[in-house]
Amino acid sequence: MTELRAQKISSRCWKCREPVSGPICSSCATIRPPPPDADLFEVLAFPRRYFFAKAALDTAYRKVSRKVHPDRYARKSAVERRMSLQWTALVNEARRTLRDPIARARYLATGLTAAPEEGGVPLDSDFLEDIFDMQMEAASDPSGVSGRATELRATILTELDATFTRWEAGEGDLSAVAERLDRLKYINNVINLTATA
Repeated sequence: MTELRAQKISSRCWKCREPVSGPICSSCATIRPPPPDADLFEVLAFPRRYFFAKAALDTAYRKVSRKVHPDRYARKSAVERRMSLQWTALVNEARRTLRDPIARARYLATGLTAAPEEGGVPLDSDFLEDIFDMQMEAASDPSGVSGRATELRATILTELDATFTRWEAGEGDLSAVAERLDRLKYINNVINLTATA
């Protein structure tokens, strides 16, 4: 997988035809339609990083959210009200995705906001056999299986942190992230299974 590159949210205002970046035209203060396939970091005018303080993300979210909130466009045209709703949905999706470290990792590595329903990265047979064995043992030894699965989960999370640390330092790429996230999904399923056993 290749690294997703940020796209700039810029075009021309549909009303005054001036160049505009972001949701609101600085010349005529008109809301513009959200771009298709917008980069979620760019939507919030937030740096494209894996590590950041959630408070900084929340501040960026509130700043953009206030600009596009439907209450500000209640007396505007139907087109502008619709654009406000579209921007609000996009801003909320950006915040939801970027606040969750797993979703953020997947988005940075693949451009997807969630795991694909089908397919995904092929996992090696040894790992899948281990998962199957743990699922079979979960009924008879839930605490033992939970402990092993929790250790595996911690290892993968450490690997992800190391991968993103190198990536943010300009070393390495994110090609292994999707495979680690798919492994994590299986491990989380085992942990959930032991919680109900």
